[in-house]
Amino acid sequence: MCHKSDLLVWDVDDQFDGSKHDVIYWSSYTNFELDGIFSIPKLVEKNAEYLKSKYLKLIYDFGEININGKRIIDHLLIRKNFSYWWMTLLVEKCNISKSPQIDNIIKLMAFEKWLQENKYKRIELITANDELAMSMSLLAEKLIIDFSYKKIKSKQSVRMLKSFYHSMPNSVKSPIWLAYYSFSKWPLKGVGLKEWRNTTATTTFISYLFNLVPEATREGRYESMNWTRLTDLLNKSQHSSNWLHIYVKSSLLPSAKKARDFIQQLNNTKNGNQVHVTLTSFLTVPLIFKALRDWYKIFKLSNLITKQIQINCYYLWPLFKKDCQDSMSGIPVMSNILFFNLFEKAMNELPIQKKGCYLKENQGWESGFISAWQSARHKKNLIGFPHATVIYWDLRYFFDPSSYKRKSRLDLPLPDYVGVNGKIAKNMYLSGGYPKESLIEVESLRYLYLSNFSNHQAKRESGVSEGKMVLVVGDFLKENTNKQLNLLSSTIADIDPSVRFIIKPHPSCPINMEDFPGLRGELSTRPIEELMKMSNVVYSSLKTSAAIDAYCAGLPIISLLDGKTLNVSPLRGSKSVYFVSDSKSLVSAIKTAKATDSDQRKHYFYLDSGLPRWNKWLINDFNKDL
Repeated sequence: MCHKSDLLVWDVDDQFDGSKHDVIYWSSYTNFELDGIFSIPKLVEKNAEYLKSKYLKLIYDFGEININGKRIIDHLLIRKNFSYWWMTLLVEKCNISKSPQIDNIIKLMAFEKWLQENKYKRIELITANDELAMSMSLLAEKLIIDFSYKKIKSKQSVRMLKSFYHSMPNSVKSPIWLAYYSFSKWPLKGVGLKEWRNTTATTTFISYLFNLVPEATREGRYESMNWTRLTDLLNKSQHSSNWLHIYVKSSLLPSAKKARDFIQQLNNTKNGNQVHVTLTSFLTVPLIFKALRDWYKIFKLSNLITKQIQINCYYLWPLFKKDCQDSMSGIPVMSNILFFNLFEKAMNELPIQKKGCYLKENQGWESGFISAWQSARHKKNLIGFPHATVIYWDLRYFFDPSSYKRKSRLDLPLPDYVGVNGKIAKNMYLSGGYPKESLIEVESLRYLYLSNFSNHQAKRESGVSEGKMVLVVGDFLKENTNKQLNLLSSTIADIDPSVRFIIKPHPSCPINMEDFPGLRGELSTRPIEELMKMSNVVYSSLKTSAAIDAYCAGLPIISLLDGKTLNVSPLRGSKSVYFVSDSKSLVSAIKTAKATDSDQRKHYFYLDSGLPRWNKWLINDFNKDL
C-alpha cells in the first residue's frame, strides 16, 4: 500500500517525527501501514523462509562460480581432499557476531521485494552505515528510483592504536597477527604431546579451554560447563578419553603459562583415564612457515576471486566486500589456516581413534578439523555436537540443501553425525534439509540441571510475597542491557506497585542501578536456577540464553525485540513468549503473561541425567560395523 511517491528509509535509533514522506524503519518494529509507516524487520519475518533460502542459495552459488574452467571451490584447493573455501567467512555466515552486515543483506533483499510491490519515485536514506548506503544506491539504480543519502555520525569510538592497526593492508596485518598469536601462545608448545602420542584411549573430544567450573579448575580437575555430566559418565565407566582444547583467555586461565600449568596438572592426576593437550601444543616454527605458505597461496588468488564474487552479488557487494576480502587475505584466513595446520599435525600424531566429538558451532576451523580427522584415517564415528540451541536465524547452522548432495572429494566437510540435544534442534536441522540418517539424539549437557524442575511449572519458594515477581536477566552486551533496562524504566509508572523486580546482571556485564534512577528492584548474582524458583515472569533481551532456561522451567518469557538484528531468539515462534518492542507492549505483557505450551517445554531438550543416549554412542551402538 503506497501513500506517497517519496520514501524515507530511517536507520536511526530515535523515532522519526514528520509527515512529508512514507517512512520505513530499518531497525525498528514500529509499523502503522495506514499512516504510511512501515518496518523492515517485520517484512523480514513475514518473508523469512523466502529470504533465508535466497541467502543460503547465494552463498552456495558463490562457491560454484566458474573462473577459467574451475569453480572457486577448486581454485582454493590447499590439500588433496580439502578446499579452503569451506573455512571462509562467507561460508561460516556468522551473523551473530563476526559478520553483522549479513543482517543488512537480508533486510535489503526484503526491501527489494517490497519496492517491487510499491512504486516509489524517490528514496532518501538516513544512516551511519556507509556500506548500506552504497548497496541501496545500487539497488535504486537497478530499479530506476532516484536515491539520496544523509549520513549521521556513528556513536562508536575506536582507540587510535587499534584503528591504526585495522587500517593496515591485509598483506601486513595478517602476518603481524600470526607473529603475535604464536608468541603469546608459545608457552603451550609441546605441553601434553608425549601423553597424546602414547595414549591408549580411542575416543577424542575437541573442546575449548574455557567455560570451566571454577572450583574444579582451582583444584586441578577438569570440569566443563559445556560437557557437565559427560565427564562423570566417562570416569564411572572407566572410559579413557583424549581432550584437545582450544585455549581461550579467561579470568580462570588468564595467560598461556597458566593454561600450561593446568594442562600439566591434569595429565599428572588422572592416572591415564584422560589425556589433555591444547591445539597450540603442536605449534612449531616449520608449521608456522607452512601456514604462511598456505596463506600466501590463497592471497595470490584474492583479486581474481573477489572480482568474480563482486560481479555475481551486484548491488549487495558493498555489504559483502569486507567479509570477502578478509576471507581471502585477512586475519580470518590466517587464523583458520593456522588452525587447519595444527589440526593436521594433532590428528596425524594421534593413534587411530574409534570415536570423536567436537562442539559444533560451524566456525571456520571446524571444516578444517573434519578434513584433518578424515585424512588421518580415524574411524567414521565423528559427532558434531551443538551444545546450546539451534536458532532459526543463526545462519551458521544452515546451508543450501544442494550442499548436502555428495558429489566430489571437495564437498562441504560434514561430521558423520550431528548430535541433536532435543526435538527442537532436530526439527531445525530437518527443516533445513540436513540428511535425516546423519542425525542422532543425545542428551543436552548444558541444560541437564533443568531435569530437576517440574515438567510444567517452576515452583515458587515459600515465603515469597503474593505480588508478581519479575526476573530481569541482563545481556552480555552493555548496549543491549541498557536498552532493556531503559525501556523497563520508562514503563515503571504504569506497572502495579505490587510487582517486584529482581535484576540479574550477566557475569561479563555488571549493572549500576544508579544509571537507571526510575527503576525499582534489587540486584542479585544468585544462580539463575534459584532466582527462577522465586519468579513468575522472566524479562530478557533477545540473545540472552537464560531465556531458554526459564522457558523450559515453565515460566512465561518477555523478550525485547531488537530491530537492528534479525530475530535471533532461540524461542522465536514459541508460545508463552511475549516479544515486545515498546513500552505499551511491555506493560501489557507484564500484566498478562501466562505459561502455556507445557508439552513443547517438556520435550525441548533430552534431559535424562543418566545419559543413556551418550552411553549408546560410547559403546558403538550407533554403528555396529565399527
